[in-house]
Amino acid sequence: MSALKFVLRHTPPSAVDVSGLRPALLAGKSRKEITKLPLTGWNEIHRVGDLFSIRGDDAQRVVVDGADERLLRIGAGMEGGELTVVGTAGDYLGESMRSGTIVVRGDVGTFVGAGMRGGRIDVSGNAGAFAGSGRAGTLQGMAGGAIVVRGNAGDRAGDRMRRGLLLIEGNAGDYCASRMLAGTAVVLGRVGIDAGYLMRRGTLILGRSPAELLPTFNHNGWHDLLAIRLLLESLTVYGKRFQSFARSRPSLSRWLGDLGCDGKGEILIAPGRP
Repeated sequence: MSALKFVLRHTPPSAVDVSGLRPALLAGKSRKEITKLPLTGWNEIHRVGDLFSIRGDDAQRVVVDGADERLLRIGAGMEGGELTVVGTAGDYLGESMRSGTIVVRGDVGTFVGAGMRGGRIDVSGNAGAFAGSGRAGTLQGMAGGAIVVRGNAGDRAGDRMRRGLLLIEGNAGDYCASRMLAGTAVVLGRVGIDAGYLMRRGTLILGRSPAELLPTFNHNGWHDLLAIRLLLESLTVYGKRFQSFARSRPSLSRWLGDLGCDGKGEILIAPGRP
């Protein structure tokens, strides 16, 4: 069987919630039934067949081809299976997903992986603000799983992160790991201002020295602890750049904070240029 493929016919007239195009909801349905499924837009309801042409038949492998930034919540609530997005995905991709895999061959909007509990999201391009965080008003961000961004991420990446992995190969914006509760975030490129702002617990690993750190972080020395080695080694399964980083860093500069908020978090910084 070939993957169940949804090819966008044209740019939607408004933002559309396409969270219904996920394996668990499509399993057991014929192509004719799928074309009649409703998708909520701005004050209107679209039918799947109005927006997409459909090919293939394996609902456990879903492909959204020609994706547009108006397609919101792609893969939201996923509970297994594989979903591949070709093009630019809109906001809230993978929101609240529990398991499964989402691969994006392009960029994503804001709040990728918001509130996710498990599974893996792999983005080949850039991500908007609040990657791995939670919706406005929620007390926690992602609480499990892994998000890998091969490009850059916007401001507030990992905001209120509770558990899981947030891995960014490129740069991250301001307030990275802000209000972090637990989990691990890694940025191989540069970070903006005030990384770790109001961080309570958790680990932020930086591949480059930031221009400056908040004064509420205290230097705890250079470390080559076994726990750090094991943590870095666990990242090698996420690609060559993480393999290279993990195996070329004999020790990391450790900073503890934010002292304005318990001070039990840590920022580990690799030696080298800012």
